[in-house]
Amino acid sequence: MNLAKQLPITVLCGFLGSGKTTLLRRWQLDKTLRDAAYIVHDLSEFGVDAELLIDENSVPQAGQLVDRVAALHGVHAREQLQTSVASALGEIADLKPIPSQVLCESTGAARPWPLIEALTQDDRFYLRHFIVTVDALNLHRDFEDGRVLTGEANLSGDMALRYAAEVLAEQLIFASVIILTKIDTVPKAVTDAQVRTLRKIRPQATIGLSAQAGLLLSQLNATPAPNYSDLKNRAVQFGLNQSTPTANEVDSIVFRDPRPFHPQRLYDVCQQQLGTGIYRTKGYLWLASRPGDVLLWQQSGSQISFELTSVWAAEAVHNRYKKLLPIEVEMLKQQLETAHPVFGDRHNTLTIIGLPDACRTFAAVLKDALCTEEEIVAWKRGKSFSDPWPKSP
Repeated sequence: MNLAKQLPITVLCGFLGSGKTTLLRRWQLDKTLRDAAYIVHDLSEFGVDAELLIDENSVPQAGQLVDRVAALHGVHAREQLQTSVASALGEIADLKPIPSQVLCESTGAARPWPLIEALTQDDRFYLRHFIVTVDALNLHRDFEDGRVLTGEANLSGDMALRYAAEVLAEQLIFASVIILTKIDTVPKAVTDAQVRTLRKIRPQATIGLSAQAGLLLSQLNATPAPNYSDLKNRAVQFGLNQSTPTANEVDSIVFRDPRPFHPQRLYDVCQQQLGTGIYRTKGYLWLASRPGDVLLWQQSGSQISFELTSVWAAEAVHNRYKKLLPIEVEMLKQQLETAHPVFGDRHNTLTIIGLPDACRTFAAVLKDALCTEEEIVAWKRGKSFSDPWPKSP
């Protein structure tokens, strides 16, 4: 089929926590992408990345298209990838108005060739970009500014970093564009050295620099689309044509609990127990010191961020600032009728991604950071809790 009649697909790949979601949320604000459709390929069992892209009143449904966002998480990202992508592409092709393009965010643990095969199975679409994001700080701190990937430097004996290097190197093999993210976290001389090394790995790739999601998709318009036959030859050349959709060594578990985190103990856990085997943690949580705040937690390596996304209904129902109409308060009360009798709709739901043993260990120490029954009683009485977490960005 003529490319002019096909819908372009741009894939955002890159290892866990390298800034894919941040870039995609920034691009979503671009008026030229207002009608775009999205495919979110997520290793997690719940679609937090898809949830960040859809309308705030909608809920992502695994394997389905909601608000132009197809949430392919859990089995849809692994065992059913080919059929789930086929279904998503079919629904996208039927959208009115027809999207100008499709943006696909892939899990950081993705093996790229199975994803490329799945996305190119429908001849109404073609691969416009295969973008790999690379975290400049992690590349500097863990991989000798990329020289580990070229074999110019030796990797430490840390097995977690070894697996991460293998996944990143495999993703870079297929890159038509490499975006070096978080360049504001390292000196310019380091960034320059990283660019030189990345050019050795993928001489034909376009390399872009991004600080705080400062690079726009339109800036890549001059970059030619990758050739499918070339990509397939690369897969065969490196023995990747029979790859599984995600790295076998990387696991994902979900931590769920309605109780609040004790802010100081959670802080201590992250300072003392966050090893290299935990690649990524993301999801929603609440602190006993901030009972009204729905906090989006994102951890990548040693970097942790909190983002205030909304207010829990259990707090909003009190209408302390008198901004809600009586009917809105009543709707919140109805919503809370089936919620937890003490915490309401407040809850913690976190996806932990990393090596299997490390994930299980970290989930256990997170549980120890939750408030005890005695502390919950004190919280209900209005006790203040020590909170070392930043209050603003």
